[in-house]
Parts: sequence; structure tokens; C-alpha cells
Amino acid sequence: MKLVRESESLPELVAGLAKRHGDRCALAQASNSGAATLSYRELWGSIQRGAIRLVDTGLAKGDRVLLCLEARPEWPAALFAIMHAGLVAVPVVQGMPPEMVAAIATHAGARSLVGGRDAHSELPSVGSIGFRFTVDELLAPGDQALSEAASTCGDVALLTFTSGSTQQPRAVVLTHGNLLADLAALLEVRDAKPGDAFLSILPPAHLFEFMVGQIGPLACGARVVYPGTRLPNRLVESLREDRITHACCVPALLHCLYDELLDELIAAGVIEPERRGQLVSETARRLREEIRPGVLAQIRDGVRTRIGGSLQTLALGGAALNPDWPPVLQAIGIRAEVGYGLTEASPVVSTDYADECPSGSVGRPLPTIEVRIGAGEELLLRGPMVTRGYYGDAAATGESFADGWLRTGDRGRIDENGFLFITGRIKEAMVTAAGETIYPEEIEPCYASPLFAEWCVAPRVGADGNDLPTLFVVPAEGVQNGSAVNKAFIELRNNAPPRLRAEGVICLEQPLPRTLTGKVRRRFLAGQFNNKKAE
Repeated sequence: MKLVRESESLPELVAGLAKRHGDRCALAQASNSGAATLSYRELWGSIQRGAIRLVDTGLAKGDRVLLCLEARPEWPAALFAIMHAGLVAVPVVQGMPPEMVAAIATHAGARSLVGGRDAHSELPSVGSIGFRFTVDELLAPGDQALSEAASTCGDVALLTFTSGSTQQPRAVVLTHGNLLADLAALLEVRDAKPGDAFLSILPPAHLFEFMVGQIGPLACGARVVYPGTRLPNRLVESLREDRITHACCVPALLHCLYDELLDELIAAGVIEPERRGQLVSETARRLREEIRPGVLAQIRDGVRTRIGGSLQTLALGGAALNPDWPPVLQAIGIRAEVGYGLTEASPVVSTDYADECPSGSVGRPLPTIEVRIGAGEELLLRGPMVTRGYYGDAAATGESFADGWLRTGDRGRIDENGFLFITGRIKEAMVTAAGETIYPEEIEPCYASPLFAEWCVAPRVGADGNDLPTLFVVPAEGVQNGSAVNKAFIELRNNAPPRLRAEGVICLEQPLPRTLTGKVRRRFLAGQFNNKKAE
């Protein structure tokens, strides 16, 4: 903690960690996908060599450098090298369509690009980019290294593009001071130790993964492991073989663990094989009410045989956590960590263990961040981790701040014990023909059914221009009859309070569209069906 607070920049922090942890493993590829590693000392050496190569191109302090690279140990090394050279990193998700990457590069005025082996040819010509490096070229062994720090606390470290902002790029400006402040606040309430291992599943360009799954563990002397794939069987292998203790959770991993639990429940005769598709709420109820402690211990041991005995926590910081998940995870000895954040706050705002906070809460705010509820129940933030604004967009910056407080665009409340609740996204508010304002999160709990693998509510546009709250359903496995879904919808709708009744239902053949952290893209989904009639 002291080292974090005394560092003027992220690279300076890594330099201190290299002195403290030396040859301890910092970054690793999963055992089943190559097992390449970088120690803390090797990481710092790579950063210094990469920084001098960037400086030698003639790039000036503050120039922007695009980082477009798959998740691997060299990703943070390249990022910190950019920062150590006094430059601004612009990380983008590997696999993003080239035209979107080009739009981001153009908006940022990026002067250089660091990428994979196709870095010299993978991005369409962008006039501002004059230098391209593959990550292997940037970090290659050599005699020259940049030793002196080129960045200070107030310098810009990152331009991070917010979710869904690629059509009209909006880049959040984050300084070294912003990121270090959020890291220090996070480490006041959460800690790890050397010997712990974090599985880095989300793309590293996502700020939540960068803070919670990469720089946070490194600041504690822990090991960060990149799985190389999200295939369920490979994730389970990595949990076991790489002795993973913590991970930022994604739906793929959550459902993978759930399937492992169901296998054991079926093998123990607790549930019937044909009930495999039952709701998580029903599984949670049975775990609480019907399974004896001795049987539950056997089930836990069976799951742990396959996933390994080291996994302790899963951190969920994107989509809201279904309250039925914590008891399911507890049944296999895993604690769920809930939280809330946004890019503009570097990004973590609150966190807590799910079993220590009220159902539906996203935990208590971190130290040093101020939270209050403004007009329209909007959540407002202030603190050293909050951005100064958006790059090249004074209008958006002005709209996003009110008297020095960041307007999050989220509705929320704080209870008498200081727990934060997020109750909806202001931009997702629906105004019905009756003139009533309602939010998808209010309606969705009324439509839980074992026939639905996934469901959400999103607004289609009615003939009069008002919103029509519509239920979108992905049928459960084995449910192929659309009339069965429609019958279930009618029954659920009739049982719902009048103001929470969806206007229709649409069956989907594909999973719900989501952001990288699992948030449903409701407006995007509704836009695809605005001209189609719901049943």
C-alpha cells in the first residue's frame, strides 16, 4: 500500500515491485496454452527496453499510442512501456472490426501502434500513425533501456473508450494519479498475497480487468495468468492446473461452474437429470432447504476434484448479480464479490462480498470516493480517481459534470448502512403510452421461467412514438416450441402487477447481446426489432 501511495506513475510502481519481488512470477500464460512467464524483474526490464525504442522514434511526451494486442503476458509490459516513455496508451480490444479501430485511432490522433504479429498490416491506413511495432519488436532483448521516469502523477496515462462508444468515439482521460488513487482505495478493502494467482479472463483493454485482474494483483506480488481461451473445459483446466485463487467473473465461467455443480447434484441423486435446465433460484432453494450438510460436503469435494481446491473468490463488476448465485457458489466453497464501477472512475467505485451485503447491493463505496444521490435519483461521484473529462469533447465533458460531481447516468440509492444499490440506467428509462416512466430492471424479475435460458426487457417504439416494454427470450435448451414460450409469457404477464406488464414477447435464436462484462445491450437489441411485431 505504501508503495502505491508513494509512486508518481504506474511504471514507477512496477519498478518498485520489481525490487521487492525480483524473480517471483508476475505474468504467465496458462499451463494448457504455452506456460510462458515473466518475473517481476523481467517485466520491468521489458518495460524499460520498450520505452527507449518508443522514445527513439521521436515521439513527444503526451503523444498517443494505440495498443491492439491479444491477452498475454506481454500486454501489460507493452502498456507500461508506453507510459514509461511519457506517452499516452490507447488500448483497444483485440478482434474489434478494423474500421472501429481506425475510428478510435483517428479520434485519439494516435501517432504509433503496438500490436501482434500483423501490426504492420492489420489496421487500415490512419494518417496520424507513423510508427508501428509488433510487441515482439518493442520488447525484444537489447542493451538499451530507459531508466528515468518520464511521467508524473498529473500526466495522462490512458485514453479509454467507453462501452458502445465506437460509433461516436468517446475517450475518457485518466491520469496516473486517477489510476493510482483507485488502486490505493481498492487495496484498503481488498488484498492479495504473494502466491495468489488471478485468472485474467476479460480482455485486458477493459478497465475493470486492468484494475482488478492485472495491476491490482501485481501490486500485491501475486501472479496474473492468461487462459488463452474462454472454452469452458480449458477454463476449468486452468483453474486446477494453475492453482487459481481469484478471478474476474464472466458468464462463461459462472455457467461452467454451475454445470459442474449440477453434474454432482445429479450424481448424488439430489436432482433428476431431466431437471438440469431448472432455474438457478430452484437450485439455490434446494441447496438451502433440502441437502444435508454431509451430502453437501461430498458434492463440494466432487466439484473441487475437477476445478481444483484453490479458487476462493469470483469478482463480478459488470452485470448485476442474480441473488441466487451466491448460495450456489458457496456450495462449492467460492465467495462472490459484487461491485460497481465505470470507466470515468478508474473504474472501481464500490465492492463487497455478496454474503456480507444486502441482496441487490453492489457493496459500499471505496474510501476516498464521495457518493451522493442527485436529481432524478442519479448517482453522482467525486474523488481523486474521477476523470477530468473526455478527450477532444468539451461538450460531453460539460454535460457529464454538475458542480464538480460526475453524473454517472445510473439511478441509485444508499441505505442507512452505507450500502449502494444501482436501480437502473437513466438512458434505458421507458416512457409508456400512459406517460409513466419505468425501467427494465423493475419488470424483468416478474418473468423468470425454467423455459427461458435468458430474458430481458427492452423498449420497442410504438405507433405513437412511446415505448413498448417488450420481453426478449432465449428459450432454454430443449424448448423449441414458440407457443410454449408464449403461453408461459401470458401466464407470467397476468401475474405481474399492471405497471410491470410487458407489451409482448419476442423469441431469439441467439444469446442476448452483451458487453464484455455481461451487461445486456437492451437498446441495441430493441433497435433490431423495432419493425417486427411481438407476439
